[in-house]
Amino acid sequence: MPDSAGPDNFGTSTRRYLDTCLKEFMPLNWDDDDEEELTEIEFKKRSSRVVVHDENTTPMGEPLPAARREVPRELPYQPPPPQPVVLKEPRPGAAPRPQPAGAYSPAPLRDRFAAFLVDSLVAFYAYFLVGYGLLKFFGMPGIATLHLGRGRFLMHVGITLLVVFFYYVTMESVFGATLGKLFCRLRVIEESGQAASLGNVFIRNFLRIVDYPLFFLIAVIAMESSPLNQRLGDRAAKTIVIKKTRRYVPAVDLGHTPLASTLSRIFAECLDLVLSLLLIYGTFLLMRPSRPLLSYVVLLSLPALFVAYYTVLEFLTGTTPGKALFKRQVVLDHGEPPDGTGALIRNLFRPLDYFLGYPLMTLSRRKQRLGDMAADTLVVAKPPAQKAWFGSAIAVALVLAIAYFGFRNPNNLIRAQYGLGPIEGLKVFLPGARPAPKPGAPAPAPAAPKAAPAKPKSAAPLPASTSDKLNLAEFYFATGPAPGQIRKDGVFRSGDLVFVFFKVQGFQLNEQQEASIAEDLRVEDPEGKVLVDQPRVVELVKVVKETNPSMLFANQIKLPKDAPVGKYRAVFTVYDKVAETQFSFEKSFELQ
Repeated sequence: MPDSAGPDNFGTSTRRYLDTCLKEFMPLNWDDDDEEELTEIEFKKRSSRVVVHDENTTPMGEPLPAARREVPRELPYQPPPPQPVVLKEPRPGAAPRPQPAGAYSPAPLRDRFAAFLVDSLVAFYAYFLVGYGLLKFFGMPGIATLHLGRGRFLMHVGITLLVVFFYYVTMESVFGATLGKLFCRLRVIEESGQAASLGNVFIRNFLRIVDYPLFFLIAVIAMESSPLNQRLGDRAAKTIVIKKTRRYVPAVDLGHTPLASTLSRIFAECLDLVLSLLLIYGTFLLMRPSRPLLSYVVLLSLPALFVAYYTVLEFLTGTTPGKALFKRQVVLDHGEPPDGTGALIRNLFRPLDYFLGYPLMTLSRRKQRLGDMAADTLVVAKPPAQKAWFGSAIAVALVLAIAYFGFRNPNNLIRAQYGLGPIEGLKVFLPGARPAPKPGAPAPAPAAPKAAPAKPKSAAPLPASTSDKLNLAEFYFATGPAPGQIRKDGVFRSGDLVFVFFKVQGFQLNEQQEASIAEDLRVEDPEGKVLVDQPRVVELVKVVKETNPSMLFANQIKLPKDAPVGKYRAVFTVYDKVAETQFSFEKSFELQ
């Protein structure tokens, strides 16, 4: 090869070398008499090598083309296909049943837990509904009285469990799902893919007594060890709980939609928290002492009402009024609107998030609090749809209406004429904890003004002056079928004995340190008819040694069996014979 190393000389030398090789191994004239005849072995012993190229290879000596790197196109996220359910063949000779339509996969434990929470709320209300029926059956005034006997308590619990069992069996055999499963898009089917029969549903629900003890530990272990998430009841009944997937394009393209900032979410939550607390407080003020059982149920339902405010709005509209105002939406981690499971799980952790979630959200790469992590949800900065604004407006109007009617309730705990503070008044709605009103406080919801009652007859001349020292220290009503069975639950029925207990202070003592006090009593029914008119119904003479004495009075009023329902008015007049003064006050109770 020449000594020059230029690119042209290099190409020329290479071509000459190739021509020499071609002439040696592949002569152009195959009929040439001078062609060397070689055996196969001698041909393979040649040391020369031939470099060839095709249409895809750049010929030697020509520069290689520059490689162009294209950025891969970003495709929208597509959720993975649901895991297919391995179904068994139908039993031989079995009648064909309609097959479930749509795409299905075994229900995860998270969805089944959310459905169980909703069904537990149904069982909670069933407990009080059964209790109300038993109260009517036995003619008792309250749950606390019903549970005084062990037999009645076991009857209440047993009937409630029976009602809940038939609720599960009826809903799953007729609709294929309970209310909780419908909310979370779950359904019960057989392993063959057919709709679950009544017998299979009966077996799977009867074996809940095996799955539920030890805080559902047995059920969780059974579902974790099953490829189809079957508990023991499902395995015995050969049933599967499946989840239907939603088939539509994700509502939000997460690749081009930013996440909501932490500060905007905190401001939105402040507005939603005010609305939710207003809803709870308005519902609380709607309770009435005359309906203690219903008020007790409402009181226990307030935490569920707090969670339901967020869950229902996010499930139906994907946002809340606070988030809608700041143009924020809640979506699943692949962009779809939240389903029932996601909305319930993320808001179940909300009370805990007020202490830990929002500080952790600032550290999270995806701006997720604890509820978002558990539910696989995100909050994105995107204006909600028109239906979300409409739903938020309805929610705000409903909250304001409930708060308005709660404040207008004449028996709410913040009204001055109720005579009780908010803390003390709360005991009115707790069985067996009814407190006494404050001294001199009028009864709740006073009756319409009527004509002044006739002056009660008296066995002795009445003192003319009115005392400014005598005062009421304590007062409460009680009731019961007999003096030995007194209860203070505020429920009065026809045929009962109404007991009145009150203490009086501020009376004077004579020279012998004796107090001489008398009482007149007058009771009218809702129609104005006088039931009791007893002057000097009580006369007390007692030696008093304490420094701040008080006198206890006890009366009983027998209600007739045909007593009309409504508010009864009782007028009490107390006389201090030593000081020749009197003190009058009025109370009322309502007959149901």
